[in-house]
Amino acid sequence: MVSIMAQYVYIQNYTRNGLMGISHVVFDQIAEIATNNVAGAKVREPIKTVFSLHKPIQCSIRNGLVDVKIYVNIDRNVVNVSEVATRIQEEVANALTSMTELIPFKINVEISSIS
Repeated sequence: MVSIMAQYVYIQNYTRNGLMGISHVVFDQIAEIATNNVAGAKVREPIKTVFSLHKPIQCSIRNGLVDVKIYVNIDRNVVNVSEVATRIQEEVANALTSMTELIPFKINVEISSIS
């Protein structure tokens, strides 16, 4: 069985006039803004290679679940990296929940560098 990744998440019961869909690109932008609001963290710059572009935030949508993977750079003055990663998850979760209703999501934070 082939799993096809969706490009949109549809919000149920938004209006009686039709469906509202949210693109995976919107989730990327919300996650980036929320991550950059956390003290000591900044979203990693995209890495360009000959054949592809490795994006610092990757959102995929499967079966109505939004999976967010965030690559971040942490400031070297941060004492507790784990605490910053947890704070990023909380900020992104709060931003996604408040801006997209109650769409189920999973947030993974990967530390790219400490500089």
